[in-house]
Amino acid sequence: MSEVRRGPGRPSYDSKQKLLAAACALLAERGFEATSPQMIQQRSGVGHGSMYHHFRGKEDVALNAISHMRGQSITFLEGQLQHGTESDPATVSARVEKALEHLFTRREGQALIRLLADSVVGAIKPLAATIEDWLNDIQVGIIIALRNDQPGDDPEIADAAARFLAPEFQTRADELLIAALGRGLLGLSRPASPIRIE
Repeated sequence: MSEVRRGPGRPSYDSKQKLLAAACALLAERGFEATSPQMIQQRSGVGHGSMYHHFRGKEDVALNAISHMRGQSITFLEGQLQHGTESDPATVSARVEKALEHLFTRREGQALIRLLADSVVGAIKPLAATIEDWLNDIQVGIIIALRNDQPGDDPEIADAAARFLAPEFQTRADELLIAALGRGLLGLSRPASPIRIE
């Protein structure tokens, strides 16, 4: 039996997914600036040609990886913040705090923290905007959890109350997110760097 080979110049069907998985892992481990296109290629096992077949460069790979991780993190957070039966604001805040702590121990959360700490990311407008949108999505999830609307609540009354309390919800969401990001930053391991002997 002879092996069927794909034609020249035609990328493998899963090379894009391999590149994205490698980029997600490297962004979580090293951040954007410390990750090179060659690292992404080596980690994915995909060649130079395939990478540039799917993406325009490092920034494009990173944007796609961030979009993927953003979706995963929001899905995770929504699952963690499902409406509980508690109505005490302190208990709800504790549930949000715990969910955020779990998020920032996951690969997506670690990538977000590294990207926020990466000065190069802030200088690249598309990356900075994508990171800002990711943070806004997390804040919206926190605010929805803090509202703690119950299934039997009248939606019009709940919305009116939420609009009235919007500044308080926003302030508390900011406090919870900033504290969780700070704890996450302190908990990150440093990427291995070459030792310099002078």
